[in-house]
Amino acid sequence: MKKFFVILVSLIISSILVITALAEEMPYWYPKDISNFTDFHGENLRRVVDDADIFTEEQEAVLTEQVNEIVEKYGVGYVLFTDNDNHGLSPEEYSSDFLHFGGYGVGDDYGAVVFYISFEPGNRCWRTTSINSYESIFSASVTYTIDEIVDEDIRSGNYYEAFLKHTAVVEDIFANSGFLPDSYDGYLSSYENINSDSDSSISLEGFFICLIVAVVLGAVVGGMHLSSCKDAMRVVAPIDAHEYLKKDSFVLRDKRVFYLYSTVTKTEKQKSSSSGGSSYSSGSSSGGSYSSGGRSF
Repeated sequence: MKKFFVILVSLIISSILVITALAEEMPYWYPKDISNFTDFHGENLRRVVDDADIFTEEQEAVLTEQVNEIVEKYGVGYVLFTDNDNHGLSPEEYSSDFLHFGGYGVGDDYGAVVFYISFEPGNRCWRTTSINSYESIFSASVTYTIDEIVDEDIRSGNYYEAFLKHTAVVEDIFANSGFLPDSYDGYLSSYENINSDSDSSISLEGFFICLIVAVVLGAVVGGMHLSSCKDAMRVVAPIDAHEYLKKDSFVLRDKRVFYLYSTVTKTEKQKSSSSGGSSYSSGSSSGGSYSSGGRSF
């Protein structure tokens, strides 16, 4: 009995040590007690959290100014984030937890989006991760477009330029989606639609009228031109076709016939394997639901 008691105590102590060690390994912004965590609206938040230390002070200042302008202008939750370690989580979960636990969510549903670059050895990647209501804005097609825009800069090591482009795209999305802090109507289903100019659009009826006029006008002009060409081609042929041939000017001596053959071969073109394709996923992290898209580099 005494031996069993000693083993039980040892197991309890070991569990406490493991839990403590895991808690110490998590980043500074991670809550000590996740089970009792509730979403909150943070104040005076850092909008550029460069824990991987890839930006100069001047670059971080410029990015901070741009993100703050977007946040204040549209009343949205947006932040830029870098780190060297995902602390045992997937980059999607880690960036999602960063939004939840950092208090970046806005509105009653605590929506927010983060552009995250992970420099974890063996898992270098970037993610545009959104939580709660923002999952409808940053859909798979939107994040794919963002990936296409920042891909070359990130792979070339121009991280600052990539973050600048990300802020520009995000501002376009919020500016053209009819987004209001207290209303979540008019979300875009794809980024391709945000630059459309509704003032320059014409009605369907007007389009068909223009199309019919263009077809009729083209037929009239084409018919007139064709008639003119036919008139120019009219010639009077001699009654006897032999008059076209000069007498004794053509003698056929060799009557052999030669056939020319050609061989056509077809080879199927090998499809090149794509690298760096976008991935998109939705799920639940410690802080709540998320959607995330990005690539590895």
